[in-house]
Amino acid sequence: MFTDFFIQKNRKAGEKHVPNSFPKHKLVLNLVVGVFLVVYGAYGIYSGELYVFLGRRTEVTLHGDAIYIAFAAFILGCIYCLVEIIDHFDKRDNEEIYIRIRAGCQAFGLLIFGFALIQNSVMAGA
Repeated sequence: MFTDFFIQKNRKAGEKHVPNSFPKHKLVLNLVVGVFLVVYGAYGIYSGELYVFLGRRTEVTLHGDAIYIAFAAFILGCIYCLVEIIDHFDKRDNEEIYIRIRAGCQAFGLLIFGFALIQNSVMAGA
C-alpha cells in the first residue's frame, strides 16, 4: 500500500502514466467487505451489542457508546474499500491522492476503533 506512493513518486518526467488496475475479484471483495462493515455496524447499533473478534483468543463485545464509536471506524473501513474501487475506474494521473486517502482512513479508523475499545473497557469498569 505505502510502496505504491513511492513508485508513483519515482516515476520519471517523460514516462507515460499507467493507471491502477485491480483484478475483478479484489474489487468485488472490497465491495462485499465495505457493505458488510456498514451492515454489521448497523446491526450492532440495532441490537445494542457488537461482538468483535480481535485475534486467536481475544474477543470483545462492545456495549453502549462504544458501539457508535466502532461504527464510525467501520464507516472509515468502508470508505477505504470504496476508494480502492473508485481508483480502479479513475484513469487520471492522481493515484497519490487515493493512496493518501486510504492511508488516512486506515490510520484514523484504527485510532477510532482503539477509542471504542478503551470506551468499552472504561464503561465495563464503571
